[in-house]
Amino acid sequence: MILRGKIEKVASINANNTAERLPGGYEAIAVSAEQKDAPLQIAVVVKIEPDTAAGNFVVLRDTIDTKILLGCIIDAEGQVHQWVELWIQSVENLGQTVTAAQQTLTNSILDERWRRQCRAFEQIESAEIIKTGWETAHPQPTYIDLSALEAVHPSDPDSGHPWRLCQDDSLLIAKELPGYSNSPHKYLYQPKLGPDSPFIPVTAQAPTNEHTEDMSATNCSADHILPLNPEGGFILVRTCGLIAFESFVDVLGGASWEGIRHGRGEFAPGVTPKLLSVTDADSVTIGRLFQESQGRWGSLAESFYLKLSLLNDMVSSVRTMVRHQQRPLLNLSTESFQIRLGDPGTHLPFLWTSQAALIDAGDVVAMPVKTSDAEYYIPASLEGTSVYRPVSVGLATRGRGTVRIRQVLPDKSDKIILEGTFTTQQRAEAGANDLVWLRLNLACGRLDLYAHLEEKTALAAGELRFRTIGQQLSNEEVSSLRGAEGVPIPEALFEIVTLLSTPCDLYSLGVLAVRLLLVDEQTTLPVALDEMLSLARQVALEYDETRSLEDRIQSIFDADRRWNESLGPHRLIMENVTPEDASTVLPSDLWMKTLAMIVRMFASIGPDSTCRDYGDAPAGGLHKVFDQSVTDLDELMLRARSLIVADCKFNREINDIINQL
Repeated sequence: MILRGKIEKVASINANNTAERLPGGYEAIAVSAEQKDAPLQIAVVVKIEPDTAAGNFVVLRDTIDTKILLGCIIDAEGQVHQWVELWIQSVENLGQTVTAAQQTLTNSILDERWRRQCRAFEQIESAEIIKTGWETAHPQPTYIDLSALEAVHPSDPDSGHPWRLCQDDSLLIAKELPGYSNSPHKYLYQPKLGPDSPFIPVTAQAPTNEHTEDMSATNCSADHILPLNPEGGFILVRTCGLIAFESFVDVLGGASWEGIRHGRGEFAPGVTPKLLSVTDADSVTIGRLFQESQGRWGSLAESFYLKLSLLNDMVSSVRTMVRHQQRPLLNLSTESFQIRLGDPGTHLPFLWTSQAALIDAGDVVAMPVKTSDAEYYIPASLEGTSVYRPVSVGLATRGRGTVRIRQVLPDKSDKIILEGTFTTQQRAEAGANDLVWLRLNLACGRLDLYAHLEEKTALAAGELRFRTIGQQLSNEEVSSLRGAEGVPIPEALFEIVTLLSTPCDLYSLGVLAVRLLLVDEQTTLPVALDEMLSLARQVALEYDETRSLEDRIQSIFDADRRWNESLGPHRLIMENVTPEDASTVLPSDLWMKTLAMIVRMFASIGPDSTCRDYGDAPAGGLHKVFDQSVTDLDELMLRARSLIVADCKFNREINDIINQL
């Protein structure tokens, strides 16, 4: 009877929500005027009266070159048939990137970055991409008219001529404006007027002159008209999972879902998400395979398998993304993933349809080292430390100092190498593989150099010797450098960035594994991570090549029961389960293998680590650092499945008898 009641509840929610409407106060507005009379429309979700904290649009997240909004596919009557994410290319956030990164992020590079990102997403989840053509061709600049509830495109009020994104470098340069290809600035123009067209800057701090006008020259300057895609950037439409990774992990542990936050409010659209929002006693088991008869013991084994499955999705999707982009991500966190659930049937436990989807291709940029064969990557946005990143990530040192050039040397491949001395009042520390960006003001103009610091070779306190990477410079630049040998060059800008690669992403996945498997109501992620790193260091101290990693972890647990209390399998669910009881459900050797998998993810801790340091990734094979974790997860999931198909209650009774004897 209990199970029948749950099935009826699922069927009732499902039957009443085959299509739905937006919550009160929200509207779905087509993202292009051409769709106005179409039977199916791709729309953006808009709150007519703006939220005081979040505005009109439901912003899901931002990256350095993309804003991601909640959208949907609606029919002619405005019913929602599918929730989508609208990825809109924008340079709005470029000002938040590190100085060295800003030197290389031009429109041509950003466009190529976008295309590679789209290709990678298509390889990971082609069925989740809704092709519109906007992902490869710039659409018309778009605004939303709140009074008419429709999209409008900029046009001249008198002639009706449309304003479009200008990508003609020669046309822009002829008007003494920055070209499209070699700058991050964007301008609109009227193609029908050709070279006689005025230009409207649509990016912040874009230069203006007598050939430019502002938006008042268009039909989109009224207060009730909101900018949606004013730059005419690419648009990618992806299905939306709606459920954040962090929230779903709590659901697997026994909590309920609170919905999507929009400023001061929230709503929970979709059929399956409504099931996650159930707050009565059925919420813990309504989407599970095991019901009350197995109790929390069945829930623990099931949660273990489902969490391993999510971790497997996460590692695999990151590996695929890196393989296609051949660059690290460097910003992985819980916000990098989203949970997608299949629609529930009357007998299907819908939590088993869950899939972790990678929703962020990373904000990393390549350092603009001229003609260097080496590849250096840095996070475009450095926002301080994060629990999901190694301490060395995000701690760039920047400032000003004085440079003295000791000598200019030719390289073997017609490139130039400089040796010099660098002094600054700021604390500047760099490892052997770290890269230092230096900007010098010379007779030839501004010159950017990239170097490694060699602190041990300096003679005076506070001085740092450097040797640049081989760079191909012009004859004028080389002549200016030779003329500056031995001359102090003051006010040189510098920025020190750590050489980073996919081992940083592997570390982040290790932290996410800790979040999945070891955080409950009694402990937090920082505490659980600290305990896990302590365990990793302890097994490194007790390294013995004749014994497996999991055997050494077991010995450490046997020697001190506190390890089992802090890192035991009872952390899998948010219920009052003792470490001893949890061990009767999950075999000890299986749990030790799980902890061993996490230990291997942390670079440079010891000989068990997959990577020696955070730059230890093979050139051309950056994705290979994830192979060991994929192998570990395949074995763990195979073992975990055997716990699901067995009778958990019967196994527990037998295990209790064995333990007593």
